[in-house]
Amino acid sequence: MGLLYYRKIKRTQRRTNHTALRAPTAFIAACICCAGFFLFPAAAWAQASLLDKNITLPKQHTTLYNALNLISDKTGYLFIYDSQIVESDKRVKLQADNEPLSKVLSEILDNPELHYKVIGQHILIYKNDPVSQPVKTAQPSVPVQDTIKFVMVRGHIIDIENKTPVPYVAIGIAEENIGTITNADGYFELKVPASFVGSSLLVSHLGFLSQSIPIQLLREQKVDIYLVRRVISIQEVIIRYIDPNTIIAKAMEQRKVNNSLEPVYTTSFYREGVQKNNRYLSYSEAVFKVYKSSFEHGEFADQVKMLKSRKIQNSESSDTVFLKLKGGVLSALQLDIIKTIPGFLDVTQAGQYNYTYSDLISYNANDAYAITFAQKEGIPDALYSGTLYIDKESFAVLGAEFEVNPKYLDLAAESLVLKKSRKLIVKLEKISYSVSYTPFNGKYFLNHVRCDMKLKTRLRKHFSSDNFTTFLELATCHIDTANVVKFPRQEVIKPGVVFSDAPFNNDNSFWGDYNVIAPEAKLSEALSKIIGKIEEIK
Repeated sequence: MGLLYYRKIKRTQRRTNHTALRAPTAFIAACICCAGFFLFPAAAWAQASLLDKNITLPKQHTTLYNALNLISDKTGYLFIYDSQIVESDKRVKLQADNEPLSKVLSEILDNPELHYKVIGQHILIYKNDPVSQPVKTAQPSVPVQDTIKFVMVRGHIIDIENKTPVPYVAIGIAEENIGTITNADGYFELKVPASFVGSSLLVSHLGFLSQSIPIQLLREQKVDIYLVRRVISIQEVIIRYIDPNTIIAKAMEQRKVNNSLEPVYTTSFYREGVQKNNRYLSYSEAVFKVYKSSFEHGEFADQVKMLKSRKIQNSESSDTVFLKLKGGVLSALQLDIIKTIPGFLDVTQAGQYNYTYSDLISYNANDAYAITFAQKEGIPDALYSGTLYIDKESFAVLGAEFEVNPKYLDLAAESLVLKKSRKLIVKLEKISYSVSYTPFNGKYFLNHVRCDMKLKTRLRKHFSSDNFTTFLELATCHIDTANVVKFPRQEVIKPGVVFSDAPFNNDNSFWGDYNVIAPEAKLSEALSKIIGKIEEIK
């Protein structure tokens, strides 16, 4: 969001490649799930000789996906692959009468460039051997303190039911608190220190079954990972009246238990961007070290120190700076609803909202209350509507999704627009937010925030208008609880500084070793096509 200079960047659209899947009883085709869901014991097959084992399958013509699904049902092993290199919709002839599994796979894949190997309870289909590839190191030009050895894992997270990307999924090594999130396209990239190659990644998202995936399966590969929605059976639910107001009040009381009373350091990735009429005008991103104070001290006690930043924009654009929007890093920190309590979490303002207990969902193997809230009729303020998620056992606030009441967007505009031309008419169309928290060492910390804004502008006495979309996003990549002290004043970004106005020192060599939110495909492609017109802001 921030102070956004409107310039033109060409936008292209990328097609997402999805693979059709049947019911999640087999959980194959890169659907990584708990082996306990299989009736056939995978241990009955020795890993070392699995591919040499004979297998019998019914003769039929079917899709490659269905064929792999049948093999998965038979063996108890899960397949994982990139749907862009494995044509899962291709028709194949399946015929196996007590034949080696390796032969069956070779026949149905019918591609000499594809290989496969057994890792744990999975069969990885790949083009290049991820295990034999050397561990990458940072370039010699990178300072010693920035040099780390790492492996790259990347992929798409997809909802198995509707085959759509799942944005803002938390992905990382939980015990080390190394992680990132998926972008709006469900895509993620994570650089994992080489010492953790033998570990597993935890993939978790509200309403879905969490998954633990061996990093060896993902090393230097791009795969599709399908998430399965957690359905709470009637046997798991005690039928009783649940008062949402009581749940929210309990969550506020439990902050001293669930949230940190001590300050921590977080390494956070921040980005913001703006589009005009579906064309990107600017894109900025940075890595911050944040002094995160106790929730009792509020957001103004937090400090932000910029580590690295970069900004891209079209230098040939003739667009005029018409308006400046309030936002930036401070706005992102203010979305920490545990520290900056919004009205829907403030029990003293409960009379302004209607609450409804809507569902019981899954998060990290636990159940969570989903509570919807909406502004009461007759209250002439710009309030919110959305859904709040609270852990069923601990009453920890897990996250929220909400937006400004469309009826009162004009009132919201007064607080969001810092400066505009007198000739310019600005109309807000939508402002939406999402917030999530992640557990670490028995406490919950801010994991991810995002704000999206849509607006129209037109000059007075003109009929044509321009459509603008802006966003800001902050994700926690690492948490450090050791030796946490405030930064020297001269190193801190002033709270009132809008990120787009902050001085930039582009250090492209630095970005190779930092975990960031991958830009959406349309942005990546747009920037690659106008690379000759891009200027770096020093």
